[in-house]
Amino acid sequence: MFDQLFGEASGYYEYPSFELAIFSLLLSFVLSSVIAITFKLTFKGKFMPTHFFQAIVLSSIVTSMIMMAVGNNLAVGFGIIGAVAIIRFRTLIRNPRNIIFIFGGLSVGIATGVYGYSIAVAGTVVFCLVAFLLNYSPFGASPEFDYDVIIEYSEQKYSGDLKQVLEPFCSIFGLESQRKTKNTIKNSYTVRLKKNKSYDDLFNALSHVEGLGSVRVEKNEERKRL
Repeated sequence: MFDQLFGEASGYYEYPSFELAIFSLLLSFVLSSVIAITFKLTFKGKFMPTHFFQAIVLSSIVTSMIMMAVGNNLAVGFGIIGAVAIIRFRTLIRNPRNIIFIFGGLSVGIATGVYGYSIAVAGTVVFCLVAFLLNYSPFGASPEFDYDVIIEYSEQKYSGDLKQVLEPFCSIFGLESQRKTKNTIKNSYTVRLKKNKSYDDLFNALSHVEGLGSVRVEKNEERKRL
């Protein structure tokens, strides 16, 4: 049985048997769980998002099921594309690494859904090994920035240089975005504090700058950037 399942160029089934469908779904579950566990073990944030862990596993199973349902039927494939197009996904995933892990789960689902079991197993092993290697390499360092600083002010009330305010407290900082309206300017910075400075020091300093309307300093954690 396993020689047939993992053999080269195994036949493509229009609609698989119940046993084969169960095997494909279970294999997608096992392999996507390995990918999700790898994500957990290499996660750099302080709070591991459990819903993201579940999304990696569940998306693989759903994708495998869709691929088996489509088979070689082009009409069914277009029908599924139309159905998926109706659903509006509003979740914003800002971290490219997290997107790749979701795509890894989807790829396992695609491979098991078309009965490419050897590809699914080999791809999962290589993917997880490379993820661990990169995690312990210089490229696996923690995020560069610790805080998001959002400052709103009016040009009529404040004409100073915000960089001069941030420099005494931040080892590095960068302007992420700037929005201008008729009356106000809103700057968003990503910053890393100096070792001898704290969140309170930065917030208090910004709060006492005359002319600034609104100041927010927020933790820049992985759980906020999914």
